Amino acid sequence: MRSSRGSYGFGIVRTFESGHARQKLVELCERLSEALGVVIFPQVSLSYRELSDVLDKGQLGFAWLPPLLAIDLEDRRHVAPIALPVRRGTTAYYSAFITRRGGPKSLDELRGKRAAWVDRSSAAGYVVPRLHLVGAGFDVNALFASETFVHTHDAVIDAVLSGRADIGATFCTVDPRTQRVVQAGFTAADGTAQKPVEVVALAGPIPNDGVFAATNVPTELQHKLIDVLLAPEAKLREALDAVLRAETFRAASAAHYEPLRRMLKHAKDAPPSSRR
Repeated sequence: MRSSRGSYGFGIVRTFESGHARQKLVELCERLSEALGVVIFPQVSLSYRELSDVLDKGQLGFAWLPPLLAIDLEDRRHVAPIALPVRRGTTAYYSAFITRRGGPKSLDELRGKRAAWVDRSSAAGYVVPRLHLVGAGFDVNALFASETFVHTHDAVIDAVLSGRADIGATFCTVDPRTQRVVQAGFTAADGTAQKPVEVVALAGPIPNDGVFAATNVPTELQHKLIDVLLAPEAKLREALDAVLRAETFRAASAAHYEPLRRMLKHAKDAPPSSRR
């Protein structure tokens, strides 16, 4: 929570268990405190719902937010975008429809197949690929023989490779020039050593998780944080990469979220599907 005029919580959902990871988060907040001249302390939530509730109550100064939650909170004027991380040269990622080799070759071939998703709140692992199917004219409620939530992106890949599912959706990074997948959960960190899956289609783009400020944070401090993130000193840069996996940052704006907003609106306004 925000404890005083010069003290601001940095909200993040727990994605770690080790003491080393927790210490890295503490170190990141200490580096930000030094750079901004105010106290920044970690506020770890157990879920995005919990993080959203804390932001709704005005108890955080800053937060690390996924795109769908960010759009919801921004539309309700609770947060303002600060910066997006750059990974592999881009500030966005995609959802990949994957099958094991020899499986379906097109979206039309997904009828009657078994689907594996991450969870209902996952942008790349559920929401965006389903929006893509709706936009393509499919009735997502009648398309699959079964749909299973397996909770992680690695589990989606395992379900497809093991044959427990015919199709799955997971995140990937795409080269903005060639539209080729350069990194994903089914590749090594450098994009090589791909597991035996095939990409049937891509859905997106989806903005990377980003840094947001609560709208009650002074504008001057928001601008200062942008400047700090765009040109961090060496130790802060190391902490940002360790906790947020950010090579560099770019200033964010509402425009970064427009493609995803349009996708959400298109799906909402789509007429009853004729492709079953």
